[in-house]
Amino acid sequence: MNEIIAIICEYNPFHNGHKYQIDKIKGMYPDSTVLAIMSGNVTQRGEFALFDKYSRAKSAVICGVDCVFELPYPFSASNAEVFAKAGVYLAIQLGATHLCFGSENENINYIMSIADAIENVNKEEVPKLKKQDKSMSYPKIIEKICNNDGKIFPHMSNLILGVEYVRAIKKYGNNIIPVAIKREGSGYNDLTVGERMSASAIRKHFFDKGIIMSVPDGVNVFYKELIDNKEYIDNNEIIDFLFRSVLIMSPEQIEDCYDVPSGMGYFICDIASNSDNAKEFYEKLTTKTYTYARLRRVVLYSILGIKYIDTEPAYTTLLSSNIKGREHLKVLKKQSDFPILTKLADYKRMNEKVINQFEASSKADKLFMSFLRSDAKPSDFIKKMPHIL
Repeated sequence: MNEIIAIICEYNPFHNGHKYQIDKIKGMYPDSTVLAIMSGNVTQRGEFALFDKYSRAKSAVICGVDCVFELPYPFSASNAEVFAKAGVYLAIQLGATHLCFGSENENINYIMSIADAIENVNKEEVPKLKKQDKSMSYPKIIEKICNNDGKIFPHMSNLILGVEYVRAIKKYGNNIIPVAIKREGSGYNDLTVGERMSASAIRKHFFDKGIIMSVPDGVNVFYKELIDNKEYIDNNEIIDFLFRSVLIMSPEQIEDCYDVPSGMGYFICDIASNSDNAKEFYEKLTTKTYTYARLRRVVLYSILGIKYIDTEPAYTTLLSSNIKGREHLKVLKKQSDFPILTKLADYKRMNEKVINQFEASSKADKLFMSFLRSDAKPSDFIKKMPHIL
């Protein structure tokens, strides 16, 4: 059997830890086709990626992935539940038989037991706990309920995503087999410098020292070309832009957008008006109730006018592929009519849902392009084509 292995990822940037996962998958499933479903130019925490989505996809194919498809914005910059559900939905549409993910705990039975505990939560308990402690965030409430049920709710980011992947697979009633691979090296937010650094540490080291570390030999030269051509962005510049944009928005404008509860718009506007700079703004924003990631996402939703997110992605974009990936794509196109864009301008020929989703995503792409250090124009995003290796 030729297993089709899906990975839901960000590759911001592709590093040694990702290469370890790919090599592990190839060892477990030697004849498999590996598909990456990768965040576009905006990642899950509401941050813009260091390199553009096509370049990140190419680096993954250089290092062993067979085909990379896009998880478009705003699905790519949503909470763990929405992000995972959208990724799993695309994995199903792309013919995946297995879903592999890195996790701090590789015991899939444990991960499935956490997913079951969350599904069994009595929703009536949520408002009761919220009333008892208004500062308690929703993840904290779920943690408390799971603990009361005898389950230890994980704080580790990859494990949480793994739980959400399993929940999504169960929701869709699909036969995709979830496979957890033990995460090695630094944790998600660990800034330690070494052979196997986190993506956060790699980005920080790059902006501090001007050097990309802890990446596979196969992509070192490619990354150097991107940096020499100034095809990267500095998130600090975007953070400053977002902060200044909030200053001219009203609380009502913010609260009219997705995932913004009543009162958050006034909170955000008040903090912005009383902050000297973007750094202070985001530091003051983060509270027990509102996490840093959620606030970053909300600010971006507000600026890009994201008022709702559909249940599932209506399309995906091919970003990069090798020969094996192209063979899978040929088979897929015979078996399914799910829209896969290769030439972006073709989105206009698609149905209304695809058009609406693509145009929402394109706002983020234009903004990303405008912040590239190169002389790329915002409209250049529509000219991009998949990297075929």
